[in-house]
Amino acid sequence: MRNPFKKKPVDPLASGMFRSVRTRERRRRFAFLRRKWVVVTAAVVLLVGGLGGYGLWFYYSLQGDIQDEDTVLDNPPEHEDDPFNVLLVGSDSREGLTEEEQQRLGADDQEGGVAITGERADTLILAHIDPETTRVTMVQFPRDLYVERADGTMGRINDALQDGRRHLIQTVENVTGLEVNHYAQVNIAGFRDLVDAIGGVEVCVPEPIPFDPATGIEVTEDEIGMVHFDGDRAVRFVRSRKVFGEGDLARIQNQQKFLAAAINKITSPATFLSLGKVLRLKDVAGGHLVVDRDTDLRELYRILQRFRAFDPDDYEAYTVPNLGPAEITTSSGVEVSVVEPDPEAMQVMFDAIAGNESPASADAVPDIDPGTIRVGVYNGTGREGVASQAADELVAATRTQSSTIEVAEVANADRSNYASTVVRYRPGGEAEQMAEYVAAAIPGARVEEGRTPLGIDVEVVVGRGFETERIVQILPIPIPAPGDLPEVCRA
Repeated sequence: MRNPFKKKPVDPLASGMFRSVRTRERRRRFAFLRRKWVVVTAAVVLLVGGLGGYGLWFYYSLQGDIQDEDTVLDNPPEHEDDPFNVLLVGSDSREGLTEEEQQRLGADDQEGGVAITGERADTLILAHIDPETTRVTMVQFPRDLYVERADGTMGRINDALQDGRRHLIQTVENVTGLEVNHYAQVNIAGFRDLVDAIGGVEVCVPEPIPFDPATGIEVTEDEIGMVHFDGDRAVRFVRSRKVFGEGDLARIQNQQKFLAAAINKITSPATFLSLGKVLRLKDVAGGHLVVDRDTDLRELYRILQRFRAFDPDDYEAYTVPNLGPAEITTSSGVEVSVVEPDPEAMQVMFDAIAGNESPASADAVPDIDPGTIRVGVYNGTGREGVASQAADELVAATRTQSSTIEVAEVANADRSNYASTVVRYRPGGEAEQMAEYVAAAIPGARVEEGRTPLGIDVEVVVGRGFETERIVQILPIPIPAPGDLPEVCRA
C-alpha cells in the first residue's frame, strides 16, 4: 500500500517553469508599482516646483512693483533688535480715480473749487518700533502743521510731498531729529481698493456721524455699533474732519482706529488662506503701494504685524504737540490757515522717542486734562491787581494743544504777607495730581493739602516773587484695551 504521507516526486522541469512564471508575474507587478510611484513622485515634484516657482515669481514680482528705486534711505538699524522708525504716508493723489469717482468720494476739489493736482501727505504717521520689547510709539502729524521744510521754506508739512518722497522724508527728519528707516505710501484709490480687496472692515462707531457735505460720510442712529465700511465709505470716514467737534484731532483718532482694524484683517490667516484675496491684494499693492528701495515684503509684513493689536500695554499713540489752528501770512502776502506747532513740547516728545522712552513719562507732569481743573487765584501780597495778572499768566503757562486750566475765582487771600506762593488742594480724588500740575507752572511754589473754597479744586495763594514757566505736557491718544468696546459695539 502507498504511503499517503510520502510526497509525490516533483518534476524538476515543471517546478522551475512554475517558479519562473510566478517570478515574472511578481516582477511585472513590482515594475508597475515602481512606474506608478515614479509618476506620482514626479507629479508631486512638478507640482511643488511649480508652486514654488509661482511663489517666487509672485514674491519678486510684487516686490518689484512696490519698491521705488529712487526712494533710498540707506540707514538700517545697526543691529536686528535695535529700535527703528517707519514713515507711513497716505497720499491724496487722485491717480487711479475717475472724475466721477473723485466726486463720489468728495475728493474732486479743494476748498474754493480749485482742482487738485499733484499729491500731498493727507495722512502722515511716524511709527517708532522696538523689536526687543515689542513696544510701538505712533506719532501722527496734523496735515496743516506749519514747519520749516527741507528746502528751507515755511509751510504746511503735507505740502512737502509735492516735491517728492525724499523731500518729505528729509522734512520729517529735520522736524523730529529722528532717522526714517522705512517708508510706505498708499494713495486714495489704493486705500479704497485695499479695503474692498479684503471684503471691507468693521469699526466701532458708538455715536452717529452727521452728514458731511465735504466727503459724504454719514452714520445714522440705526447704524451705530460695529459699522461695516467698504472702500468708498472708508475713504470718506478717514478723510472727514469738519463734522467732528475736535476737527483734525478727531480725524486722526478715526484714522488710528481704522488702521488697527484694517491691518488686523490684512495680516490675519483668513486673508492669506484665501487665494482670491491674496491675488486682489497683489493687484492693489502693485498699482498703488510704494515702499523704499530697501524694504522688502518680509520686512513690510513684520512691520504690519506690529500694528495688529493696539494693546495699551505695548502701544502708545500721539498727535504731534501743537497749539491749535492759527492764521499766518505767507511771504507772498496770502493769509492761510495752519496748525501752530509747539516747539518745546515737540522737543521733549522726540527726544524721548530717540531715547526709546515714553513721551508721556518724559514731560514730568501728571497725565491729567488741565481743562478739568478749577483753580482759585488769591492775592497774598497786598499789591493791587496781582491776583488778576497772576491768573492770566497761569492760564498761558498751563495751555496745551487741547485745553488749559479754568480760573473759577480771583480774589484776595486771608492775609497779605505771603513770602512765597502756596498751592493748596482739597483732600480726595485727583486733587493732589491737579495741584502738582498747577505747581509745575510756578517755580518755587509750596504744595500742601488743606481746605479750599467751595467748587475750587486747587487754590493758588500768590506770594512775593510770583512767576510762571510754561508747562510741557504730552498726552497720548486714549486707546481702549482689546475687547474693551462700548456696549453698543458689543451687542
